[in-house]
Amino acid sequence: MTVFGKLLVFMNLLFSVITGALIVFVFTTRANWEAQYKDVEAKAVAAEAAYKREKASHDNDLKQKDAGAVSTQGEVTRLQGEVTKFQDEAAREKLATAAQTALLEKALVTQKAMEEELKQIKDERTIIVKEKDDLRTKIVDMQKEVDSWRTIAVNADLQAKNLQQRNGNLLRQVEDQTVRIRELETTGALVTAGGSGKEPSSIVDPPPTAAPPGVRGKVTGVGTSGTSLAQVNIGSDSGLSPGNVLTVFKGTEYKGDLRLTAVNPKMAVGKFTPAKRTSTIQIDDNVITSFSGTPQ
Repeated sequence: MTVFGKLLVFMNLLFSVITGALIVFVFTTRANWEAQYKDVEAKAVAAEAAYKREKASHDNDLKQKDAGAVSTQGEVTRLQGEVTKFQDEAAREKLATAAQTALLEKALVTQKAMEEELKQIKDERTIIVKEKDDLRTKIVDMQKEVDSWRTIAVNADLQAKNLQQRNGNLLRQVEDQTVRIRELETTGALVTAGGSGKEPSSIVDPPPTAAPPGVRGKVTGVGTSGTSLAQVNIGSDSGLSPGNVLTVFKGTEYKGDLRLTAVNPKMAVGKFTPAKRTSTIQIDDNVITSFSGTPQ
């Protein structure tokens, strides 16, 4: 439960206690007023009875003595004044009781209104909590989508760097072949008749078999400084063969290529060609045959 909910529960409890106290106070007051009214009424009845007795006695006394008439009349007047006083007091007590009853009814109406308002606040809180949960679900879905696009972007970046490096390697190979052709032309060893410029494949050293795309592995060993040799944990069981070129990367960093020179079923060894002068191959670096569906 939130702080706001606890505050509402505390206010509701406090209002209930106050309302109960008011009800007890009103009930006690009404009971006291009723007892006082009955007491006053009893006194009035007693006074009236006394008055009647006094009047009868007065009448008798009038018959006996005319001299006691003034005194008896004064006593009657006094008793009538007390009766009037008691009646007025009873009327005031009745008005006060009516006022207290009206106040109690007003308090009950106020309590009902506050209960309705509390119910409305609870309903609004339920709606807000539902909207919050829906928003959290949307945020999680958007985060998953962002992560998916980030992965695609990283793979695309690595593939672009790989292609760029391969283009550079092909350019260097073309330059090397051009230099070799010029050397052969200079020495007269180039065969011109019927030649296409392509070197034939050797039976002893056949061309490498294309590696399947998407084969991943890790670097498990690195040679001494200056050898550029490295060992990976994938081999011929994964479709690799000598001459295959693996892309070396770490996270989103493209480090270079590893050309395989020796392949076993579960491991392979190759020579590392860095993409930059500062790039070095290290243990736990990632390798992959290709990011696309094209074998190499």
